[in-house]
Amino acid sequence: MFRFFVAIVILSVLINAELRRIPLNTINSIQRSLPIDHRQALTRSTGVIRLPLHYDGNDAYYGAITIGTPPQKFNILFDITSSDFWISSRMCSSNICSLHNRYDHTKSSTYISNYKSFSFLYDNKDKLTGHLSTDVINIAGTNVSNQTFGEIHTIEMIRFDNVKFDGILGISFFSIYKYSETSLVFTNMVELGLLSRPVFSFYLNRNPWKSKLNNELILGGSDKRLYKGKLTYINVIRETVWKFTIDQIEIEDAVLCMDGCEAIFDTLTLKLTGPSSDIANINRLIGATDTEGELIVDCDKISNLPYIYFFLGGKLFELTGEDYIIKLEQINKTKCISAFKSANTGKDMETMWILGNVFLRRYYVEFDMENYRVGIAPAK
Repeated sequence: MFRFFVAIVILSVLINAELRRIPLNTINSIQRSLPIDHRQALTRSTGVIRLPLHYDGNDAYYGAITIGTPPQKFNILFDITSSDFWISSRMCSSNICSLHNRYDHTKSSTYISNYKSFSFLYDNKDKLTGHLSTDVINIAGTNVSNQTFGEIHTIEMIRFDNVKFDGILGISFFSIYKYSETSLVFTNMVELGLLSRPVFSFYLNRNPWKSKLNNELILGGSDKRLYKGKLTYINVIRETVWKFTIDQIEIEDAVLCMDGCEAIFDTLTLKLTGPSSDIANINRLIGATDTEGELIVDCDKISNLPYIYFFLGGKLFELTGEDYIIKLEQINKTKCISAFKSANTGKDMETMWILGNVFLRRYYVEFDMENYRVGIAPAK
C-alpha cells in the first residue's frame, strides 16, 4: 500500500512537470507521511522547497526549521538585506536568550566544531557576538548538510526581547558575507542540487481570513498560482543587496522621486521608509497627524484615501489606503496608523526607499540571484 502511495505521489509530480512542484498546501502533509529518504528524493524531483511562514504580530514573518541530529526546532526570520545566519546558543549569557529556543551543539551527533569568532551589527546599534558552528539544518523536510552559522553567546538587541523568533537567516548576496570560507544557506542548497534554480520568492497573504492561501517562502522558484498576470522584472543595481530603481512615485498631484531613486525590499520591517521630505508630503496628503509619536489617520476615511503609485520597470504598482494604513486593535477601539516612515539612519538611507511587508503583502516578489533581478506582480 505504501509503495502504491509513493507511486501516486511521483506520478502527480511528473504530471505537473511544467511547474515542477507539488500543489499548494499538500507538500507538507505528503512529506510528513514519507520517510526522510523519500522526502529528500521528492525535493530533488521538484527542485522547489515551500516553507510556511507565520506573522509575528509586529513587523515580520517567521518559519520553522531544525538544526542538528536529533533535530532541534527554531523559529527563524528570513532577511533579504543580509547574508548572515545566526541562532541563539545554550551558552548565551544575555537574559533575553532564556526566552527563546537555544541551540545545544552537545546534543547533536552531526555537529562540527568551528571556533572562529562571529559578530554582526544591525542598524549600527544591535550587536551579536559568538562563534561559528557547522551542523545539518532542515528546511521544510529537506536536509542541508554541513551548514555553517553563527552560534550566538551575547545579544545586545532590543528587538530580540518579547518576540517569536530565535534567529535570522540571510538570503542576500555572497559578496556581503564576510566569512568567505563558508557557504551561505541558499548557495549551499543550490550546490547540493536541492533547488532547481537560484531563485526564491515570497507570498504574504494580506487577507488570510478571506483566503485559503498561506504565507510562504518558496525556495527554487515561484508559483504562478499565487500572483496575477506576469512578473515585471527589474535589474538589481548593486550585487550586494537586492537594490533596484524606482522610476517615480505619485500621489494625487504630487510627483516624488522624479529623477528615479534607489530602493530595497525588507522582509524584517512592516512599514515603508523614504526621504523625510517625501514622507512628510505623503502623510500630509493622507491626513495623518502626529499623536504622541505615531502618525494617526481617521479609520472612517481609509476607503477615501488617495492611491499612491510606484512606477517600477515601466509598470505602475499602486497601494490603496487599505494597504498602507496599519490597523491596531485596542480595547473597545481601533487605532489606524500610517505605514509611511521617515528614514533616520545614515546619509545613504536618507535618500533610499525601503519597501517593507506592507508592499510585499500586496505584491508577490521573486528574487532571481542568477540573473540579478527581482520580479513583481500583484498577489492573489
